[in-house]
Amino acid sequence: MHKRTIAAIICAVTSIICSTGDAGAQPKQNSDSGYYMTGPRKVIKTKRIKPDVFITAFTQDGVIITENTVSPWFNATLFAHGSILTDSSGKELKEVVIFEACDKDGDLNWSVLHYPDGNRGPGTFQLVQGTGKWAGIKGTGRITGRHTERADGFIMPEYNIQWEIDPVNAPNSDQIPGKEKYKYSDQCLSFHGPHVFLLSKELSNGISLEFSTQSGVLMSMLDPGKVSPRNNATCFDRGNTVKLNGKTLGDIMLLEDTDQDGDVVWLLHIWWYNKGPGSYEFIDGIGKWEGISGTGVTRGMYLNRTDDHFMLKSELVWNLPVTTALLPVNSHLTSRQNDLTR
Repeated sequence: MHKRTIAAIICAVTSIICSTGDAGAQPKQNSDSGYYMTGPRKVIKTKRIKPDVFITAFTQDGVIITENTVSPWFNATLFAHGSILTDSSGKELKEVVIFEACDKDGDLNWSVLHYPDGNRGPGTFQLVQGTGKWAGIKGTGRITGRHTERADGFIMPEYNIQWEIDPVNAPNSDQIPGKEKYKYSDQCLSFHGPHVFLLSKELSNGISLEFSTQSGVLMSMLDPGKVSPRNNATCFDRGNTVKLNGKTLGDIMLLEDTDQDGDVVWLLHIWWYNKGPGSYEFIDGIGKWEGISGTGVTRGMYLNRTDDHFMLKSELVWNLPVTTALLPVNSHLTSRQNDLTR
């Protein structure tokens, strides 16, 4: 292989998961406003979780329009995937979306768009991760209105975002920061099937993105009757696997967990495989999990398997609004399930 090619690959790998500043540099702060245009939702699947509540998983493609040349969204294309919660009349109750913006250089950044009250309230952004020049990005934002109303099913929301680039590139910790601040905790096992790949995209800088879904079941490793968002639950996860020249770097996933009562939580799961454990962040929930907040880390594999399934351990901590009271352990289980836990 030519020396220049080898040098280019090394440089690319470094830029994907490392920021370019030194550890003593200060975060660079900035802001931006503009609008984006996305096409109609492309439905992956719709399922009923309660008699009159439905969840629809979807993807969208679009572009972002801004004149701020230093913005992570300048000259960026947009790939969005998420869930929308509706009632039987079609009224939108909640929406959770992962935005993936790709600039002209192939550098990526991800953010979470959250409408906690459906179309009745403003949407908010949380910028969470990036590659290349956007490595170490963190920020917030909101939807400020509509740029233009359209008749063709496309939408053009206006936005405002603020962000900073933290140049420190420390490995992910296996400790949960601020663990003592959380009232509830659990250690969980997830048993997932294989990735079902739906879309793929190749970038000229060697990056490839493979969008997939995964389904599985979740259970507590501490107590089979524990009231936990990831116990006796099913999961439907989707997101992008990021690769460089064929080598897997990590996953950016939206996790959607549904317990036996039809109450749902959404989590953001980020795992760069060469940087230590993966992380979890609760986004929101419904029912007993409404307003949930918290975090967690992966704890390795429970069992290594010879097939394409995965058995992953995790530890999570969370808080709930003060108006929410969890039921006593086992009170929500059927008599048969209670028999099994005695």
